[in-house]
Amino acid sequence: MATDKTIVGLDIGTSWIRSVVGTVSRDGQLMVESVAERPSEGVKNGSIVNMEQTIKVINTVISEAEIQAGNEVSSVILGIGGDHILGIPSNGVVGINSKDQEIKTEDIRRSIDVAKNRELPQNTEVIHTLVQDFQVDSRRGIKDPIDMIAHRLDTRVLLVVGSSQVVQNQKKCVQKSGLQVQKMVLQSLADTEVVLSQEEKDMGAIVINIGSGSTNCMVYQQGAPIYVGGIALGGDIVTSDISYMLQLPKAAAESLKISDGACYSPNISDEEMIIVPAVGGKPSIRLPKKEMAKVIEARMAEIFSIIKANFEENGINGTFGSGIILVGGGSLLSGVTELASEIFRLPARIGFPEAISGLDRLYIDPRYSTVLGLLKNEAKKYRDSGTFAANKEKGRIGGKLKNFFGKLF
Repeated sequence: MATDKTIVGLDIGTSWIRSVVGTVSRDGQLMVESVAERPSEGVKNGSIVNMEQTIKVINTVISEAEIQAGNEVSSVILGIGGDHILGIPSNGVVGINSKDQEIKTEDIRRSIDVAKNRELPQNTEVIHTLVQDFQVDSRRGIKDPIDMIAHRLDTRVLLVVGSSQVVQNQKKCVQKSGLQVQKMVLQSLADTEVVLSQEEKDMGAIVINIGSGSTNCMVYQQGAPIYVGGIALGGDIVTSDISYMLQLPKAAAESLKISDGACYSPNISDEEMIIVPAVGGKPSIRLPKKEMAKVIEARMAEIFSIIKANFEENGINGTFGSGIILVGGGSLLSGVTELASEIFRLPARIGFPEAISGLDRLYIDPRYSTVLGLLKNEAKKYRDSGTFAANKEKGRIGGKLKNFFGKLF
C-alpha cells in the first residue's frame, strides 16, 4: 500500500551480506517482503578491506531484494559490529527549572546532552546513546520520570562508540553502491530485538553472536543495557584450525565443520567416526569425531573465556536469570550451549528469531537474527514515535516517553 512505510536492513558480515525489505502498515504491523543474501567479499573481521569487491556484492544483494519485494530501495538501515565497538557508561545531571518542578521531555533531552558531552577514546564516534534509567532527586532506578516532581534529574546512559574509520568506510561503501545510509544500528542491539523479550531483559541476559570474523555481545540487567563489545575471533578461526590439523583447503574444512563439527567432547563417544574427504590426490580417511571436537572445543572455549574476562574487567556481574543466548552461524555448532554454560556458569540456549508476518520459516534461524533485528528495531521506532499511531500511543502508560525516544534515536 502507498501509505505503508518501507524499511530495508543491510548486514555486511565477514561471510555473508544480507538484506531484508519490510513494510510497516498504518496500524504498526511489520511485514517482511523479501530476504536476499550472497557470500561476502572484501570483508574481514567485520571490517571492509576491499571496497570494490564489497560494493559488487551489495549491489547484487539489493537488486535481488528489490526484485523479490517489487519495490525500489534507496536507503538502508546498516548494521555495524566488531572488536572496535565499545560501551562507555556515562550520566548527565540537570536541574529542573520549571515553575511547577515537573520533569518534561526537554529536561531529559538536556540531561542526555550532558551525558554525551564527555571525552571519547581517540578516533571514535558515538553510534548510539542507550538510556539505562533515571535518578529523580534521591530515587534511583526510575524508568519513566516524565511529569514527576523533582529538583534534579540524573540520566544514566551507555554510549556505544566505534572506530570512526570503520564507521565511515561502511557508510562510504554503501553510498558508493548508490544507497543512502538512513542510520547505523549496532548488530548486537538488532540481535536482541528478535531473540529477547522485555521480561528476559528485566531478568538479565547475555546475547552472544558468534559470527565468522568476530564475536559480538550485549548484556542486559534489570531491563537496561549495561555492556556491549566484540572480539576479532569467530567461526573462521575454527575453520582455520581444522584446515591446519587435517591439511585441508579452507572450503573443505568449512564443509566438514558444518557437517561433523562439535565443540563439547564429553557428548561424543570414542566410537564415533567421521570421514575426512579426499583432497589433492590424498585418500579419504576415517577419524575419531572426538579428535576434531577437541580442536574445535579449545578454540570455542578461548572465545568464550576472552568474553568472560572482558566482563570481569568491566565489572559485569550479578544475576542473569535469562542466561546466555547464542546467535550467529557459530551458535549452530553441536555442543555450543553446553560449552557456554560450563564456562559462564549460566544456562545457555540458541536464540531463534521470532516469527514476523511474511517471513519464510527458512529464516527463523540464528544466522538471520541481525538482519531481521535491523528491520524490527526500525519498525519499533516508527510505532513508538507515533509516526502512524500517535493518538493510540498517547493513551498508553509511558507513551510520552516512547514517543520522545522514538523521535530522538
